Amino acid sequence: ISELGATGTPNADIMNYAGFVPSGIFIALFGISLFTYLPSGFLSRAGSVLIIIFGAGMATVGFFSCDPGCPRQGSTENNIHDQISGPLFLCVIICILLLSLSFRKILFLKKYWLYSALSAAASFVFMVGLASSLESYTYTGMWQRLLLLTIFLCLGIVGLHIFKFPNTKTDN
Repeated sequence: ISELGATGTPNADIMNYAGFVPSGIFIALFGISLFTYLPSGFLSRAGSVLIIIFGAGMATVGFFSCDPGCPRQGSTENNIHDQISGPLFLCVIICILLLSLSFRKILFLKKYWLYSALSAAASFVFMVGLASSLESYTYTGMWQRLLLLTIFLCLGIVGLHIFKFPNTKTDN
């Protein structure tokens, strides 16, 4: 996916400035809203902060695109992109796991705790697949797309449920 926004590619500006940057901003705003909306507790607060970090990092990756082919070593911009991307994926996986554990104690989100925990586990498997494919670039795009699909689907489903039931915060 990063290669779509690589420096010098035909659609780099569209991918970076209409894809990564706005998505990251919206995800960070989602994390802020979770922080203020979910009942206070370590798990929900930590999970919300990690979503904010993931969103901010995703927006940052849009400003620091990789070189064509996304080599392991390259320009400063490429290296910043690579140094941010891996920890971001791990950050959001931990975030989803922490939120899933907090959902067990929140009445209106309780039914999402197992789904979120399984999403975190699947995301971790996909991240391992992605990391193991980086040397040969075999199926790297597939692993990355599965990883992001799982993450975005989980955040989207939880976000839609919270949006659907906005006045249930007091149902702890």
